[in-house]
Amino acid sequence: MKLSFAIGAALGVAAGLTLAPPANADVQPGCQHDRWGFLGTQTRSICDGPQLPDGSWVRYRIVWIPAHTVPVTTSCGSYSCSTSGGYWQDEQVFEKVKYPVRPETVVAGEPGWLPPTYTDSAGFTPLNFN
Repeated sequence: MKLSFAIGAALGVAAGLTLAPPANADVQPGCQHDRWGFLGTQTRSICDGPQLPDGSWVRYRIVWIPAHTVPVTTSCGSYSCSTSGGYWQDEQVFEKVKYPVRPETVVAGEPGWLPPTYTDSAGFTPLNFN
């Protein structure tokens, strides 16, 4: 029974994370968003600034978990599980960095230059780095 409860709870969490879209209002189009961390529970968002004449650009990277409801009680029957109660968990930011990049210095596991698809009146700010 304990094993089926653990399996049901894990499947419920995995389904919720897979189906939930990123909820960070600060993340803009033109960025790359990847599942990150243990079981993909975090999101790594990468956005790049315009490419400069020397081929370099500024990269913005944030690792975060969107705001969500955390279940309190999960009970499983023979064929399904249900969750009730819970509390609200605000967005959590684990890493927020801004750094210069050249084609030869791209960090392993990160994409090459991501062309920005927009600019705002204050300049290029893909993520809220204030």
